[in-house]
Amino acid sequence: MNRAITISREYGSGGREIGEKLAQRLGIPFYDKERISELAKEKDIYDKYPDYYGEIPVNTLLYTISVTEEDDVLYDKPKKALASLIDGQDCVVLGRCGNYAFKDRKDKISIFLTGDDDKRIAHIAGKHGYSERKAANIVKETDDRRSSYHEYYSGETWGLSDNYDLCVNVSKLGFDKTLKLIEDYIDTRISNE
Repeated sequence: MNRAITISREYGSGGREIGEKLAQRLGIPFYDKERISELAKEKDIYDKYPDYYGEIPVNTLLYTISVTEEDDVLYDKPKKALASLIDGQDCVVLGRCGNYAFKDRKDKISIFLTGDDDKRIAHIAGKHGYSERKAANIVKETDDRRSSYHEYYSGETWGLSDNYDLCVNVSKLGFDKTLKLIEDYIDTRISNE
C-alpha cells in the first residue's frame, strides 16, 4: 500500500530527525527542502516554481495585496510542484505544504509536530552552539516564515489541528516515543483501510 506521509513542524521540535528515521524504518524516500529542490533541478522544472521550491520568504503586505480571485492558481502550486516530482510514490515529505499538496491522496497521513518553546529553543541552542537569546530569535523567525509560507501557498492556518491527521507535542513524549506513536498511528490507519 502506498503512503504519502507529510510532516509539518515548529522549528526545534525535531521534525527532520523524526522524519528521516521514520522514512528509514518504513524503507521509503525522505524528501526535505534540499532534496525536493535538487529533484526539481534534475528534472528541469525548478524554474517553473522557484519561489515554492526555494521557500522564498513571503512579505505579509505583498501577500495581502496579491490575494485575488487568482488564489486557485496560487494554491495549486504545491500540488503541481510536488506531483511533478513524486506523484503517487511512497514518501515522507518534510514541510513544503505537503499536507495541503497531497490532501486529495487517499493514502496521505499528515502530521504536525510542536514543542514547548523553552525546549525547542534549548534544542536549537545546543544543536548549533547558539546563545539562548539567539536561538529564541531564530526559532521565532523560522516559525513566522513557515507560517507565512504555508498560508501563502495553501490558504490554511499552519499548525491548526483541523489541517492534520495527527498533532504531537514532542516535548511531552521525546523523539523516540513520538516516532513510535507515529509508527503506531500509521499501522492503525493502514490496517483500518
